[in-house]
Amino acid sequence: MTADQDIRTDLVVRREGRPAHEAPTLLFLHGLTDSGSAWPDAVARWGGDYSILTLDLRGHGDSPQFTEEQLEAHPGEVMVDDVVAILEQLGQSPVVIGHSLGGAVALAAAARRPDLVRGLVLEDPAPLGPGDPQRDPSRGEEFLAGIRESLDAADENALLGLRTAKHPTWSEAELRATGEAEQKMDLDYLAHGDIKPVTAWPGLFEALTVSALVVSGDDMAAVVVNSDVEDGIAEIGNPNVSLVRVEGSGHCVRREQPDKYYEVVSEFLTSH
Repeated sequence: MTADQDIRTDLVVRREGRPAHEAPTLLFLHGLTDSGSAWPDAVARWGGDYSILTLDLRGHGDSPQFTEEQLEAHPGEVMVDDVVAILEQLGQSPVVIGHSLGGAVALAAAARRPDLVRGLVLEDPAPLGPGDPQRDPSRGEEFLAGIRESLDAADENALLGLRTAKHPTWSEAELRATGEAEQKMDLDYLAHGDIKPVTAWPGLFEALTVSALVVSGDDMAAVVVNSDVEDGIAEIGNPNVSLVRVEGSGHCVRREQPDKYYEVVSEFLTSH
């Protein structure tokens, strides 16, 4: 894993897997409270076949936190601007793989600049809902409460123990990476409560002109792409969008049912 010095950005971007001139590129966009380091199993699975860019979104990992001006200018849109600026510098259009918030950012970036994206894999993406407020400090407080244990962990072993108790089926590599990411979160961004890009999901899926695979779980109490969203996507009827549900998983499909997730997504990557 090395920093990609060829990309001009103040964010942390790492190049993993094969060199860019030897293989197609995948760009990974992580979820809220995660980081670009929180894809260890995906990198291990695909690094032999692809050149992989992992990005710490602004406010996450080792990338800069949001300024006061950026917080007031909709942080989710700042993230989309960041991703588009990186895509513009790549020598080839990647498949962008995004989870949760990262899926929302990927979807918004592809809707804005489809010429820069080969395809999308959206793991239970979490764009703004049509009835959701853009800014919701109470929701931000929920996210803060969700990472409080990690913030208070005494050391790495305590952190791993907390993460294992919360997610007993995840791999140790994923548990360690996600716990460390939670400890690096921009807490002001969470507390501000303006988390996502501003365009709601119906408009994004309607505008999409690149192929997109939506991968969600079948635990409707845990997923963002619930039956209402699935029905909405079907009603939009965009032929570029397909949806697959992975049995036995919730919001974090690749961590809860990794073999099924990688089988479904690898087939999409091979076709693109």
